[in-house]
Amino acid sequence: MTTVEPVVRAALRALERDRGYVAPGCGNALAAHLTPRRPRTLVAAIAERVTRKVLAAPATASPSPQRAA
Repeated sequence: MTTVEPVVRAALRALERDRGYVAPGCGNALAAHLTPRRPRTLVAAIAERVTRKVLAAPATASPSPQRAA
């Protein structure tokens, strides 16, 4: 997975160049272009696997403030 800094840099650069689409990194660009050409069941299975990994990973950010009830 790509870190935040390169993604933000690429997004800001694309915004300056008036581009509406950006996929920073070779792997991301390849995945973005190939995903619509894959069967939906495969895309859904991959998305589920990635989401489960992300949700299972320990949180490194500070906890969000609790809302008043």
